[in-house]
Order: sequence, then structure tokens, then C-alpha cells
Amino acid sequence: MRSPRNRWLYLLSTLLIMLASPAWASDYPARPITLIVPYGAGGTTDISARQLARLAEPLLGQPVVIENRPGGGGVNAMRTVSRAAPDGYTLIATTSSPSFVAPALRDTGYDTLKDFTPILNYSGPWHGVLVNADSPYHTLTELLDAARDGSRLTYATAGALSGARLAFTQLGRDTDARLQHVPFDGAAGATAALLGHHVDIALVPAYRDLVKSDQLRLLAVLDDQPDPDFPEVPTLEQSGYDIQFPSIVALMVPHGVSAKRAETLRAAFSQAASSPEFAAVMKKLNQPVRLLPCDEVEAVIGKNLVAYHHLAETLKR
Repeated sequence: MRSPRNRWLYLLSTLLIMLASPAWASDYPARPITLIVPYGAGGTTDISARQLARLAEPLLGQPVVIENRPGGGGVNAMRTVSRAAPDGYTLIATTSSPSFVAPALRDTGYDTLKDFTPILNYSGPWHGVLVNADSPYHTLTELLDAARDGSRLTYATAGALSGARLAFTQLGRDTDARLQHVPFDGAAGATAALLGHHVDIALVPAYRDLVKSDQLRLLAVLDDQPDPDFPEVPTLEQSGYDIQFPSIVALMVPHGVSAKRAETLRAAFSQAASSPEFAAVMKKLNQPVRLLPCDEVEAVIGKNLVAYHHLAETLKR
């Protein structure tokens, strides 16, 4: 039987062991981190997030578990993360559509600027206006002429509330073109629909290899700058239309995560995103690596919340 003194020493040593174990440690992170992707598996956001997570794991000392939550053009996942515990163990790899397009169009149940803290922006892919290689349309003008002359053309996007959809809605209105939207839960599904000849057009990223292998034809890009892999292909603005779709891919956490934990995440993911390994992966995906600090991410989101709200109001008239 232990003496009272030995019993207290035993309890003290047990407590010290418990405090030193991962479950009781005060150091962060002490357990796996969940990175939510608001789209289905196999798309560009999913693939890039998985690679970024893999490279960040040894820097964080914990696994980074990818969880796909497609639906609602990314809005469902954003809403879920906005309500998650602000402890630094839940992140989201978000894009333009659920960050500033959808909130400009309707009540999403979250305020991007108030309910989230950006960690960093790591990409911003070009989105192309694509048709099949055997399509009769070789230019955007030919496509729009056909859609004006009686042919109702279908186009696929990564979601009902995607910025690409809004941009093409404006293009159809400005040109009197008959364009019917077909939404998918992610770019992979939209691309597959075009390759399968289920739609006439797709507005998607990650098209380089499909264009270079003559499976798809690139008619225009939606961004404000030409795709450097296809410098001869015009933007919508260069084609004479005052339309562009700015693109972000950013890591965010729920608002309220401590500055120390946010900085731990920022340091690890920034180092991972700056690595040659990640650059090689992004090159294969035809995705640029665009690193922006949190204040610039907030500025881009704030600017485009206003711009897309104005566009939505214009389209209602």
C-alpha cells in the first residue's frame, strides 16, 4: 500500500505524463487538421489542395485530412466551415464562386469578410470557353452568331452560382445569344460533359492538355489576362466585351482562430505552396501559383463582392 506522500507523487507524475501526451499538449497542432474542399474529387481545386496538404503535413507535424463536400457551388461547405469551432483544426480551400459571387447574388448564410480569416491565396486558374475539337465553332464570334441565329447552345460550369456562369449570362444578354446553363458540382463533371458531347460549351479551368492534344478547342478566356500557354487566344475583353471573371483559390479558417494558430498555418502552407514540388504539380494542372497574403485576399474579395452585386442587379433589369 502506498504512503500518502508516495500516492501524491504518483498522481503528480501521472498528471505530468498526461500533460506531455498529444491529447493534453498545449502546442498546436496536437491532432490532425481537416481541409475541406467544396467540390468533388478529381477537379483542379481538389487535386491542388491534396498536394498542398501533403507538402504541409511534415511542416505542421500532423496529418492534413482532405474532406470533399460538394454541393451548392461551394456554398454548403463555406456555410459549414463558417460555423466550425475557431480552433485552427478546420480549413477550407475556397474559390471565387462561394467567396464573392454567390454572396453577391443571394443570402448564403455567411459573410465572407466577417466569418472567415484568410490564410493565403495560392492560385487563381484561367477559365476557358471551350468546345469539342469537332465543333463547328472556331471562334467566339462564330459561336455567338450561331446562338443568335436560332441555335440554343448549352454550356456547363462548376456550379449554379459560379462566376463563370454569371459572366456568360451577361455575355448572352449583351449579344442576344441563346445560351442555356447546365451546372455541375465541380469542373471535372463539366469537362466530362463536354468531352461526352452532352453540352456544347464548357467554362472550366485545367484545359491545357485537352487543348494541346486536340480533344478540345479554346475560343476565349474569362480572366483579365491571356493564358500564357495560349497567348493567341483572346480574353472576353480583348474580344470586345466588358466582362471578366477574376479567380482566386484561397485557404481560410473560421473567424476567431487565434493569431498565433493562424500564423502557424500560414507559415506552413506558404512554405508548401512556394516549393518546387508544388510548382511542378500546378504546372501539370495548368494552374498558376499566385501567392497573396491575407490582406490582399480580403481586398480582392471585398472589391468583387461589390462588383458582382452590381452585375447581378444590372442583369435583373
